[in-house]
Amino acid sequence: MAAQVGGDDVIVYVFDSGPLIDLFRHYYRERFPSLWKHFDRMIEDSRITSTREVFNELAGHEDELTNWCKANRGKVFVTPTAAELAVVREIFGVYHFQAMI
Repeated sequence: MAAQVGGDDVIVYVFDSGPLIDLFRHYYRERFPSLWKHFDRMIEDSRITSTREVFNELAGHEDELTNWCKANRGKVFVTPTAAELAVVREIFGVYHFQAMI
């Protein structure tokens, strides 16, 4: 998704729980430092986001991912705006997307 950040169009990546689980389970910070450096920078630049539902799904454990989710709750796991919810409603108005509900 493209978004305006500081007046410029940038790509913003929206993460579901699966990619975050894979990232924390298989790509250890000490083994992939450049990946994590760029990932952390993208978070600071508001280029990675997710939803409160993903937070709720991931926050119920006691592991590194849960700790990361809690530390980044306000930066990454945002509540959708009314305009964003309207777009989601429009998407789920299409019959073949309703199987995702």
